[in-house]
Amino acid sequence: MRKLLLVIAMCALAGCASPETGRQAAVSTPTPSTPATSASATESPTPSPSPTRQATTKVKDCFDGDCLLKLSKPVTIRLNAKKFYYPKFEVVAIDARTITYRVEYPHGGGSEQRLGEGGGGGFAFRKHTPVEVRLVSIKKGQALLSVSPGERD
Repeated sequence: MRKLLLVIAMCALAGCASPETGRQAAVSTPTPSTPATSASATESPTPSPSPTRQATTKVKDCFDGDCLLKLSKPVTIRLNAKKFYYPKFEVVAIDARTITYRVEYPHGGGSEQRLGEGGGGGFAFRKHTPVEVRLVSIKKGQALLSVSPGERD
């Protein structure tokens, strides 16, 4: 979590979220068509699924940014844009050992990140609540993705 906050703070100081450039700070790997805004994959132990969150296959359960989602194919995950700034992110690929998700910035550009089992990342914009994404497990093309709200500064 500290790495996430440090990267977001460093990016904000570097002007990554400047409205003149149309780029927002995101903690992920940029797509080839956009310059790096910031990049970080957290290297913390795989969290166990929260007992209060039941795994679901319903993408709409993630709108509040708090879900355990079972996936076997690419999906669009809609988010509460008032809370998170971003209206959605997309899981664009799932293979035997990884998933890839993409975030499009509302003012142009975007970023993409690939996660292996236990890997995590996230994205945020200014004073909005960050979105944390973690691949809890993946077996035979079945992924369990944790989406959770991060802490604001």
